[in-house]
Amino acid sequence: MQSLVLRFLWYKFTILLSKCTCFAYFGILWLCSFLSSRRQAVKFSSFITEWESTHVGVPQGTKLGPILFVIMINDLALKSPLKANHWKYVDDMSLSEVININIDTPPRLQSGLDQISIWSKNNNMNLNPKKCKEMIICPLKNILDLDSLSINNIPLDIVSSHKILGLKMMDTLKWNDNSKNTITKASKRIYIIRPQDLIHIYLTLIRPVLEYCCAVWSNSIPVYLSEKIEKVQKRVMRIVFPDLHYTDALSVAKCDRLDERRLKLCLKVLSNIKHPNSRLNHLLPPTRQESTSMNLRNSSCLSLPKCRTDRYTKNFFPAMAYI
Repeated sequence: MQSLVLRFLWYKFTILLSKCTCFAYFGILWLCSFLSSRRQAVKFSSFITEWESTHVGVPQGTKLGPILFVIMINDLALKSPLKANHWKYVDDMSLSEVININIDTPPRLQSGLDQISIWSKNNNMNLNPKKCKEMIICPLKNILDLDSLSINNIPLDIVSSHKILGLKMMDTLKWNDNSKNTITKASKRIYIIRPQDLIHIYLTLIRPVLEYCCAVWSNSIPVYLSEKIEKVQKRVMRIVFPDLHYTDALSVAKCDRLDERRLKLCLKVLSNIKHPNSRLNHLLPPTRQESTSMNLRNSSCLSLPKCRTDRYTKNFFPAMAYI
């Protein structure tokens, strides 16, 4: 997991402008004017400093700033494709590699890190090794002895869990830490609830925390974690309707149990993925009609994938196929 720190220097604006030509050639002169000859001052109360010329950076707070950053990092891993699997989201990038213990092949992650480091230097960016972490996911009792990864000869910290785009991933592929983080975050917001508009506040500020990315983890958590998450909603209902039973309170508030809502949300996600234009459509298992030449009932339903482990059975696609 890596984080890029953008550093636009005065004499490196040509890098950004050369990349902009691929998107909007007609706006290059306007961008040159936008980035050059800028001045800034600091105002405090009625006092203001003298204006000084700035030779570094893109103006913060502008709508164009994030767009320029995306253009700047867009060609990462395109000019020199990485051998390791990688996922990029804004300034975060994750690399992964599956190591087969039966095949003696050199690891590819370190070479991928070296490529990214070279790309960063060529584009006048810095990689922050302190924010880059290494996580080894191994179901074996004896973890493999692997060479530690490094960036610019600085070894990366090995962690057992790490937050990726708001989800707490564990090296055991369990969701205990994510559930704990979800419950804690939602519980801290309960104090906002007041007698007026209580349900609306809960539905707007608290329940979305409990359901964040639930399609990823909902089918994998055990019953006791599901009940812990449900207890947060029970606390809210006791505050709003102190004299009613939980089931009656949900009926009055026109709310569903959280586990029932998570199932509905998963089915909604599955419905969106089934759309031919979805980028995840290729991950779907074939339908029953596609996997056999016989006429079957419910031929449009997904065929059940073969799952050798219970962990894989509880993943999103196999779980939705069984439903």
